[in-house]
Amino acid sequence: MLPSVVCSALVAAEIADAAGATAVAHQHGCGHIGPDIVQTRALFAGLASSPNVAQSLVVSLGCETVQGRGVVDEIVRQGRDPHFVGIQDSGGSTAAREEGIRVAQKLKTTADAIEREAADASALTLGIVADRNDDRVADLVAHAVARGARVVLAGSDDADLSGLAESPVPLAVGCEPGSSSVSALAEDPGAQSARVLAVASCRPQVIVEFPAENQPPSSIALVPVVGVAAAGGLHVAIPGEFDIAADGDAVDIWSAVLDVFSGVPAKSELRNSTTFAIPRLLRTM
Repeated sequence: MLPSVVCSALVAAEIADAAGATAVAHQHGCGHIGPDIVQTRALFAGLASSPNVAQSLVVSLGCETVQGRGVVDEIVRQGRDPHFVGIQDSGGSTAAREEGIRVAQKLKTTADAIEREAADASALTLGIVADRNDDRVADLVAHAVARGARVVLAGSDDADLSGLAESPVPLAVGCEPGSSSVSALAEDPGAQSARVLAVASCRPQVIVEFPAENQPPSSIALVPVVGVAAAGGLHVAIPGEFDIAADGDAVDIWSAVLDVFSGVPAKSELRNSTTFAIPRLLRTM
């Protein structure tokens, strides 16, 4: 359940609870101007088009800046078949909630009928977010590509990505990587959580994160995040929050990725986080 604006988040959550689905929550969708509208719509559509999402229902208020029907149109352009319910279109939140539950329960029944099938690494798109310098990043990229996976990268100024065996192809937020084995965000979103969100919008099934030593690992709805610990800082105090210890190598990380790809919950999933934040490109009142 994807609210197109914070004002419809409660109805989206109530629909999800009734249908046994997942609702994502955010504080966005209204008061945007210019490029913030484009960025927010692209992120919404990218998340709803995740390969981890079987079906999506956009829940709109009706007067928001990032219009729910516009989000639906963008998801359709991504090759998916989203559904829509509008609070104002329905005559109020009660009617929208009831209609949303009817739609969501049908979608849940369809999703539950999907059977897992065996797949090799060539079916995997791996996101990697690096907020510190760590030699294991380049090793993991090489390891993943050698096994046929695609990689989508994002890194802070502290992350040295110059040692990659293959030069990344620039990729815009919300876009699916093409035939290139390695892609990287064309523009840095500017913060750890924003990088994770931006990479998540580019269709990875799993993300591996190397957070800065003074930052905890991230969680995001829809995409499991495998956290890799550093040897110092805050990470020493919270080792149980990470999937991979500071002494784990690229082979250990790849093994954890395959486990998560196959359905083993990452630590991020156990934290049950369903919220995200989108940094504004423009300052608005």
